[in-house]
Amino acid sequence: MAKKVVHEFQGKWRCLAREDFDDLLQESLTHWYFARDDYDPTRAASFKTFMARVIRNKLTDLVRERGSDKRKIAHLTISLDEPLGDDEDSPALIDKIDAQTISDGAPNPFLKTHLKIDLSRASEKLTPQQRQLCCLLGEKGLTVKEASEYLKTPRSTLYDELKRIRTIFRKEGLEEYLE
Repeated sequence: MAKKVVHEFQGKWRCLAREDFDDLLQESLTHWYFARDDYDPTRAASFKTFMARVIRNKLTDLVRERGSDKRKIAHLTISLDEPLGDDEDSPALIDKIDAQTISDGAPNPFLKTHLKIDLSRASEKLTPQQRQLCCLLGEKGLTVKEASEYLKTPRSTLYDELKRIRTIFRKEGLEEYLE
């Protein structure tokens, strides 16, 4: 029965299709092993139905987890000082930004300085808690769930704080740094 449910989820969810069947089955059955004592025979569900529900819930959690990991990868930050190539002599990203031109075609040597000033100005408008959240999510690379556990704060509160941070960045004209 567990194999059937795992096959069903692998067919339905692309993020699980790439996972090894045996690994998913083992993870599901391990979860089932610890949850099996919660079965209540006085309820209307049979033992088999209860097992299927526990395994489906575990696989649903895995789908959510994999989905959040996918979004996390899309929002990874790259240091401006990191070389673009494999050589140590490769130009850094900030060097490429400095080489960009302003509207009249002249080089813009102040772009890096303006960027730092704009980010600093936006950062000053954040509360200490918002700055700490930015540090945890950006520099330390934690997920919202991990930051919630670290700060002992509900995720919904952190999502509200993130909305406020985004509003401040938009008002400062820094929308492109929110992605």
